[in-house]
Amino acid sequence: MGLFLVPFTIKGKHIKDWIIIFLLKGFFSSIMDTFLIRQSKVSYPKRFLPRYFQINVLFDYLLFPITCVLFNQSTYHSNLLGIMIKALLFSIPMTIIETILEKNTKLIKFSKQWTSFHTLISEMLTFMGTRLFIGLIRKYTK
Repeated sequence: MGLFLVPFTIKGKHIKDWIIIFLLKGFFSSIMDTFLIRQSKVSYPKRFLPRYFQINVLFDYLLFPITCVLFNQSTYHSNLLGIMIKALLFSIPMTIIETILEKNTKLIKFSKQWTSFHTLISEMLTFMGTRLFIGLIRKYTK
């Protein structure tokens, strides 16, 4: 599904912005995931290429970056309140899905120190962080 969405998501007049967001989000997601894994807060018992990666490669490098591009596209003309509300609206379904996966599969496991609330807040902050970053790039490259 993620690969199918890439050509439809990363296109149009602001393609440079979307590529920057996609790559930046993948970079930061993998760093954050690696940190959380090393702190034993999150683990991925079943994952793609387990001999090479401890992170969830498909989520960190494909699904979350695509979602982040979609978020940035949907907030392109939004004010701060609109950005915050949309960050929450994008984060809630992702958190619910992740929680369901954590409870019913071996794709992800949370430690007792990590909860769905932590996931919700970290997703919201990363959405808003990438939006801030691309907003600053737009401001200073005009």
